[in-house]
Amino acid sequence: MPDGVATPPLEERPLAPEEVGVDLPFTAAEAAAEEGQAVFWIFVVAGLVFLVAGWLLPWFVELTSNGVGFSPQDAVSSAPTGIGTVLVYVIGVAMVANIAGAISDVLAVHWHIGRPWRMERTRAVLALAGAISAFSIWVLIGVYREEDLFGHLSAFASADGAIWMTLTGMLVLALAHGFREQVARHPDQFFAGVFLLFGALVPVIFGNQQATEVLTWAAGAAAVYTLLALGLNVVVGFAGLLDLGYAAFFAIGAYTAGSMASPRHGLHIPFWVIVFVAVAVAALFGAVLGAPTLRLRGDYLAIVTLGFGEIIPNAAQNNLFSQTGGPNGITGIRHPDIFGFNFGQNPRYYYWSLLFVIVLVILAFSNLQRSRLGRAWVAIREDEIAAAATGINTVSTKLLAFAIGASVSGLAGSFYGAQLGVVTPEDFEFAVSVTALTTVVLGGLGSNTGAALGGILVSFIIFWVLPHLQEWMTTVGQTTGITSLGTINYSTYTYIVYGLILISIMLLRPGGLLPSKARKVELQAGHESESLAAVQGVV
Repeated sequence: MPDGVATPPLEERPLAPEEVGVDLPFTAAEAAAEEGQAVFWIFVVAGLVFLVAGWLLPWFVELTSNGVGFSPQDAVSSAPTGIGTVLVYVIGVAMVANIAGAISDVLAVHWHIGRPWRMERTRAVLALAGAISAFSIWVLIGVYREEDLFGHLSAFASADGAIWMTLTGMLVLALAHGFREQVARHPDQFFAGVFLLFGALVPVIFGNQQATEVLTWAAGAAAVYTLLALGLNVVVGFAGLLDLGYAAFFAIGAYTAGSMASPRHGLHIPFWVIVFVAVAVAALFGAVLGAPTLRLRGDYLAIVTLGFGEIIPNAAQNNLFSQTGGPNGITGIRHPDIFGFNFGQNPRYYYWSLLFVIVLVILAFSNLQRSRLGRAWVAIREDEIAAAATGINTVSTKLLAFAIGASVSGLAGSFYGAQLGVVTPEDFEFAVSVTALTTVVLGGLGSNTGAALGGILVSFIIFWVLPHLQEWMTTVGQTTGITSLGTINYSTYTYIVYGLILISIMLLRPGGLLPSKARKVELQAGHESESLAAVQGVV
């Protein structure tokens, strides 16, 4: 400081980044690059998990058994000969190189040992070669039955999910390392593209034995909760309005679609029209909820939304206006029929449709976040009084947040009711709102990709891991000789396990798995910073 100029007290001046112990970006590009780096690591970890799982599992199965032949690891250990062996070794080299590269990158980034991203192009080329080798093995053995590399296979044997998991893992790693700079510049767009590309392969990745169960989970839980998380992220993450009654809009969308697609009113409206009506009705109720609550903030707003979330299911339970069916709900909902193509009960069509919708929502919200409206939401979240003083119409801005968030929830509800063929009040209780809020916080408040990732992860834990925990632990007990592991009734510890998982993740990643940089600044710095506007791209 120049002579004669007093240094302001610490509590009266903004703290510099080095004083608060957090590395703050000073431009929107830097913030996007850091968020893109997190997306890049998600792809790397997912690709490596798929690779290791595919390397250890059998690649081809008979219809009458749980697995016949060798895994790639078994093929290498038995030292067979032939072109198939060469292809397996290429896959093994690509896997080892990418694992070693990932470890080297972690050491360089977090412990400053060495230089990160060394030989990144080479790793991308090796991953692409591994993908080509996996596909060649499928053609060579799965189609033409040229050699017995994976054991003798009958004419009825089919490629299991492991070969497609390996192929997917290789392609994900090739894209991640080959386009890392593009990921840093456009994380949301890149995530949406990869999500659409490889999400569409899920029905193929899991073999015939697991496909129906996996797709039922993916379309009925993962996709629905991902949509709920994206919508709630607008209200909670962007605008900072705590909503504990989000399941009410989910119910409104489901009951609207159910009423129009069931024999109750004798209507025969195309499903794609019903979806837009459900979205509009849910958005209208979102605005209706927002209008009388605009003066409330924080805990008071949470209580009001909680009350609204309790009113809707109870009104449906009491057969409101004799239209909701009471405890039995609305039954006989017709399956979607879009341009003459009937979905029926095949979960594949629901899954692919929801996957496409999710990608569109991610792209739309990514652009919305950077728009004038998105910056207005951020300003209200940071300081509503200051936002109003700068000319932002806080009334209409918050109403739009409620309406847009509710519309996405109604969209999820319309697909949910159409897939199940029935909607009942029990499907929209308070636990749904809490789970949706959990997905947003766990994935990362204010981050579209984080919200989508949180929806997938939470639905995977609740609707896949915990229901299968009993059988998995029985298998582990038989493998390790600790048979007592299979005698425990894990269903009584479901919420304990779920709670421990959430606590562990939040302790390790307090800002969420993929937090927006601005939210990370707020959590770590704890003080106002001049760079926060730059973080959001305002300046």
